Amino acid sequence: MMTFNVTKITKTSSSFELRTWDPEGVIFYGDTNPNDDWFMLGLRDGRPEIQLHNHWAQLTVGAGPRLDDGRWHQVEVKMDGDSVLLGVDGEEVLRLRQVSGPLAGKAQPVMKIALGGLLFPPSNLRLPLVPALDGCLRHDVWLGQRAQTSASIPTSTRSCAVESQPGVFFPPGAHAEFSLRGEVSSASFCLDGLWAQGQRLDVDQALSRSQDIWTHSCPQSLGNGTDTSH
Repeated sequence: MMTFNVTKITKTSSSFELRTWDPEGVIFYGDTNPNDDWFMLGLRDGRPEIQLHNHWAQLTVGAGPRLDDGRWHQVEVKMDGDSVLLGVDGEEVLRLRQVSGPLAGKAQPVMKIALGGLLFPPSNLRLPLVPALDGCLRHDVWLGQRAQTSASIPTSTRSCAVESQPGVFFPPGAHAEFSLRGEVSSASFCLDGLWAQGQRLDVDQALSRSQDIWTHSCPQSLGNGTDTSH
């Protein structure tokens, strides 16, 4: 979570690059009061969606291209007078008029921004969605400054140091099929024939997120161990 003193904000825009395969979730949420002054930018069906609730407007609007293609996309959110602008890859895809007021007029002097999550229950959104977004952010600048961050709020977005590809994200309802070869009881086994969403995965090229896990296919001569399908 990031915090800002609204009396010291001189730039009313934030920008970042986003990469994800996830079609639904929260990119960022911000508020000065979670009861009557909040803003959310997320994805629904892969496309950007803005939800906001304040003294001037309460709305939910979706617009723009799909962003869940695993590519890096430049995103910018800007306040311009009483308007909120959303830009994607250098093009304005949404302009909401008469939906905001000056930051100097905020009743609370502190603005909080959470990445990849909410600061209230998802049911408080105008149109609920699954908040967790499996994605990556880079080159992010928030309201023209680098804010102090807190690790107290869990986030599903992160920076990515490796190349993304299909198969690193599995949406709800997906399933995987594989066979175990070896002595399962002694935890000495390997994966053989790993399939996910109808596609055979190359285990030898898989990247493990844990240093304690080795990812490799089964050797040609493994012995007469157990072969169990799951």
